Amino acid sequence: MKLGTNYGGWELPNDVRLDSQSIVYSGGVGEDISFDLLLQDKYDCQIFLIDPTKKAITHFDEIKKAYASQQFLFSGSIQPDYLPIIQPLRPNFDKFTYLPLGIWHKKDVLSFYRQDNNEYVSQSIIPGMFGATYDTVPVLSIKEFMTKLGHTHIDLLKLDIEGAEVQSLQQMIIDKIYPTYLCIEFDLLLKNKDPKDETRQIIQRLLHVGYQIVVNNHLNITFQLVK
Repeated sequence: MKLGTNYGGWELPNDVRLDSQSIVYSGGVGEDISFDLLLQDKYDCQIFLIDPTKKAITHFDEIKKAYASQQFLFSGSIQPDYLPIIQPLRPNFDKFTYLPLGIWHKKDVLSFYRQDNNEYVSQSIIPGMFGATYDTVPVLSIKEFMTKLGHTHIDLLKLDIEGAEVQSLQQMIIDKIYPTYLCIEFDLLLKNKDPKDETRQIIQRLLHVGYQIVVNNHLNITFQLVK
């Protein structure tokens, strides 16, 4: 089943095992949290949104105000199918936590490169992915996020983090952290920034440790842990 907009949605198994105790880490928020809102509304999950992008922080603030006032007005670039999908929902914002940090393979403070077009929301900690101007942001590994939040497991991990996904996942496996579901956009390969073939290697490693591919939609891949 597809949850979310054509742009920001993800496909999950029809029998996905999520409930009110489930923990979701959603890395890369941008200006489309239709997937996260639907997960919360449908399964009552605890959602941890992770993104240091200023536009993403503004959008989340606007989302909360929109549901409180029932006036869905946003300042950013909104997908045409966004409002029809999210307006009927009744998400519980007490179960959302926003963390204005980046995801990487270790704790650090890194340059967070903007795109040349200021209208675009996405930024990247990978040099050469976008433009030359940048903000400086703190980053943590997935394990360090879990320690910070007091979590011992993750039920679903979504990563749309503009090229940082490969090293973040490599460290996650080293740390023996295995979320039940993974929703990963492999931007390093999608944007032709993968001369070392790291994307193929991390996908093979995920399969080796017990994941299977549920769906591969142009390198937006949903995995499920099966062993």
